Amino acid sequence: MRLNLNQLAIFAKVIECGGFSAAAQVLFLSQSSVSKQVQNLEASLRTVLVDRSGPKIRPTPAGRVLLAQTKEMLALADHAVGAVQAAARWPNERLVVGSTAAVGDYLLPAVMRELRRREPDGLFTVVVNSPECLAGALQQGRIGVGVADGPLPPGRYESEELASDEMLLICAPDHPLAGQEVTPADLSAESFLLLEPGSQTRRQLLELLHTWDLVGARTLDLWGTESVREAVRIGLGISLVPRRSVRFELLHGVLAELRVHPGPTPRTVTANWTVARPLSTYEELLLSLLREVANAPAAPPDPDPAPADRGRPRSGGAAQPAGIPVQTRRAAGAEPPPALDEAESSTHSR
Repeated sequence: MRLNLNQLAIFAKVIECGGFSAAAQVLFLSQSSVSKQVQNLEASLRTVLVDRSGPKIRPTPAGRVLLAQTKEMLALADHAVGAVQAAARWPNERLVVGSTAAVGDYLLPAVMRELRRREPDGLFTVVVNSPECLAGALQQGRIGVGVADGPLPPGRYESEELASDEMLLICAPDHPLAGQEVTPADLSAESFLLLEPGSQTRRQLLELLHTWDLVGARTLDLWGTESVREAVRIGLGISLVPRRSVRFELLHGVLAELRVHPGPTPRTVTANWTVARPLSTYEELLLSLLREVANAPAAPPDPDPAPADRGRPRSGGAAQPAGIPVQTRRAAGAEPPPALDEAESSTHSR
């Protein structure tokens, strides 16, 4: 025999309310429907569960036994529903968020902060990789959602423009040309700091050098936007970055802008999601938060530092954008990561 949870819940509510009419009002059902459900339960168990002889109904001895068991069964059912809903929000496997290098450093921290605020027990991994590797992972469904600083190579996934990124050249605050209007010829003796091969920022800077007829200029390869910002700060060279990634450094005099004409063109930040499989509830939330954060106004800057601190990075390093710290580890190699496992470069948060 299989018991009907709906009938059990109605039976328990009748006993709790002390009558069929009162239970019907609470359950938003007709009195006849409530009475019929209890009668069907009694028929299936072949015993009377409710004593209807007095002015107020009460459970029979069999009804009291069933009532105790019913409360346990309903509690277990509620627990099962909660577990299923939690599993829908948070897959058994750690959620993997894909990103290219530059945009992951200044956009994803705020997204992860909001994710943690809404789902404090969630597990996630941020994987920073080249556009080609990110596109491969999305196409295969190994990553559900990825954010990139520009369009990804064509593939089997959907893309959406999130925001436009203004790009600028940065230099050390004591650079002779800091804050000035310059021409490409003024930069011929400069060293240009490039991000790792495969990054969109590297490609854009190399295209600019070609446009400026500075193809033979000195270049230095670095890994990661943090290293680029620090190298620029100490005077190793100049580089191209999104304005949003250095707004605090510019405000506090840690870095300076070089205004060159023709200057770099803005680029588009894109959200990308796989069509190889359905997105989980959590991945849908992530996609929604990416849209919110990318279009939100910039956080208000910190108060102006004291004169003695102006021009110096805080805590011995470059100023940090708002948001939780996200340490990114990058996967090496041109091929997409095999399974985004421990060998993959990633960030774990709990």
